[in-house]
Amino acid sequence: MIAPDVPVGRLALLYACLFFELGINLPFFPLWLKAQSLDSDSIGIVLAAPLLIRIVANPTVGAFADRSGRIAVVLTLCAVLVAAGTGLLTMTNGFWPILLVVVAIAAAQGPLIALTDTMTLRRLARTVRPELTYGRIRLWGSLGFAAASLVAGWSLEWFSAASIIVLLLASAIVTAVAAAGCMTVASRHTDAGEQGDSWPAHPLYLAGAIAGAALVQASHAGFYGFGALHWQAAGISGIMMGGLWSLGVLSEVALFACLGYRMNGAGSAAGLLVAAAAAALLRWGAMAQDPGLSTLICLQLMHGMTFGATHLGSIFLLAGLAPGRMQASAQAWLAGGWAGLMAILMTLSGRLYESWGEEIYLVMAAAAAMGLLLLLPVACGLRRAAAPPCPQMR
Repeated sequence: MIAPDVPVGRLALLYACLFFELGINLPFFPLWLKAQSLDSDSIGIVLAAPLLIRIVANPTVGAFADRSGRIAVVLTLCAVLVAAGTGLLTMTNGFWPILLVVVAIAAAQGPLIALTDTMTLRRLARTVRPELTYGRIRLWGSLGFAAASLVAGWSLEWFSAASIIVLLLASAIVTAVAAAGCMTVASRHTDAGEQGDSWPAHPLYLAGAIAGAALVQASHAGFYGFGALHWQAAGISGIMMGGLWSLGVLSEVALFACLGYRMNGAGSAAGLLVAAAAAALLRWGAMAQDPGLSTLICLQLMHGMTFGATHLGSIFLLAGLAPGRMQASAQAWLAGGWAGLMAILMTLSGRLYESWGEEIYLVMAAAAAMGLLLLLPVACGLRRAAAPPCPQMR
């Protein structure tokens, strides 16, 4: 039986809500932590610890969603738990209480995007150009992130860092409502796409794609954790910080809107990942030079490639390499993998930032380079597999 399709508009709203919350959390949550009198070391631990939890939580929740088939129900339950935990965080003070609550929130929050991607891919499985349609749905997430960066930056300018946690709570509640709106009467989804092999045809390609994409995504750790703090120390205003973040996310919007025309199958998705890894290597190498505002603007425009192209390429590459019964699990493995790697890099950034400053981006460049080395064989192997056989000489 095929479950009723989730309306595309509801999926777009869910992405907008999810990434609005992320657009507050990633750039500005470290500033709230600093306002709670936490030092750089403690901030690095608080940001890294929940990522470690997601190594276990994401694959566990993804496997449960695959087995039950009730992805929308699991997604809604996780979103409700995130809202409840964020409400508790508004009443929490001190390093250890904050750390414990943030870790609890992360266990439920980690699988949200992977589950949403899986639900969306299943919704689009019967469309002619799923890559293009996905991009047009997912760009609403990027718009939500950009709007959140501007709202949070304005809030910092006019109020205080305490406003950040209020915005996080409001966005978590709205996200839970949007997730509930995606539940259908027949929540158990079983169709032909979920039947068949339970083991991937190319397990080494799948493992290489997950590890390589995870490294490229994790290379954003120094930027996410300490980018806003470094800009603040350099005298960049809250409004300007919000503008810089929004500029990067708007480049994602352009990519998601247009790149679907150029993608066709796992081979092109792997090629896109290689290009994204190379762009990340260049971006973080330039950020390590402590660039001026005009160069920062140019580097922020690369975010569409370093994050957006990595995300788009990885989910479609995994969808092509993983069998139907492993779709949610494969996406969750990727999310858990980059979360674990980002935790390591975030902790390392916290240790090094006081003495290294902007040079922590050299570590991020090294992570992107390792991802590039893992993705190249995958892209080349898929290209060879797709190439027509040479005619035999008689």
